[in-house]
Amino acid sequence: MPPSSEGLSPQPGASPQTTGTPGRNTSTIGAPTAVQPAGPAGPGVPQENAPVVRWIPVGPVGPNDPTSGQRYLLLQQFQCDALARSVEGAGDDAVWLAGAAVCRAVQSGKAEDWERASNAVSATPRIPENQCLEFRVAAMSAMMVAQHRSSPTALKVEPGVGEACPRQLRGLTVVDEQFRPVPGTPRASGPSTGGTIVRLDGYYVRIGEVLFDGVPADAEFVGDREDYGTVYLRMPPANGRSSIRISVTDTVDIAGAVTFFYDNASPPAGTAGTGTPTAGEPTPSNQPSTSAGESSSMASP
Repeated sequence: MPPSSEGLSPQPGASPQTTGTPGRNTSTIGAPTAVQPAGPAGPGVPQENAPVVRWIPVGPVGPNDPTSGQRYLLLQQFQCDALARSVEGAGDDAVWLAGAAVCRAVQSGKAEDWERASNAVSATPRIPENQCLEFRVAAMSAMMVAQHRSSPTALKVEPGVGEACPRQLRGLTVVDEQFRPVPGTPRASGPSTGGTIVRLDGYYVRIGEVLFDGVPADAEFVGDREDYGTVYLRMPPANGRSSIRISVTDTVDIAGAVTFFYDNASPPAGTAGTGTPTAGEPTPSNQPSTSAGESSSMASP
């Protein structure tokens, strides 16, 4: 457990400074910057042979984070009470209150705190996977409560491994001028004259370049472009092409590529479905349904 810093909520535009705690990542904007927790101390300090569990990993978290990123950082750093205060009156507080309750229970090891944590986890609604940080918090909270039920002793908490939300482009959805998904489209396609608006589905922070068939393109963006916001493109004319393979760059490496097809053109070999990566491309897990109408990029609640 790092030295107590309860109440020191991260300030917009900068990550909190924590002294005396190893493991800080000092990467630039867009890269993980959270401090790895050292584990609980006090009444709940675990014995040497206590069950080992993993806390939530780094976010990524950086300057200009949306609200969920700021909350995630508080929980990742074991600032339990500060997290609970930060969501007072919020409409999306259930998952964060559950995280804060589990945080307190891990720190104290008290039966009454674990009971509160169990009740808070039970009251958490199902979190869609596209809400990446909240999904991670809900999964970790449920896992901690389940572990305590099976072995009601102090838990040995170790830092989470990897990154909670790896950057990846996972799908492509055709939308109308109001950015509503167009129903009945089995794959991302449009007229060869161009003009179709598509939504880039996945998890990303800031789109740098858009590549068409591996070449940086002067893509036409539609709507506002904000960090963690959903990105929309207006597709260019076909100019003799039957499809375009789309990939993007972010502040760090981002995996995946998706394909847009032009109507009345046969798809190239190795392609299938709307936004499905073609053969030989990186294949991210949990391919979304591109007609579902939810973007996986994280935006402020």
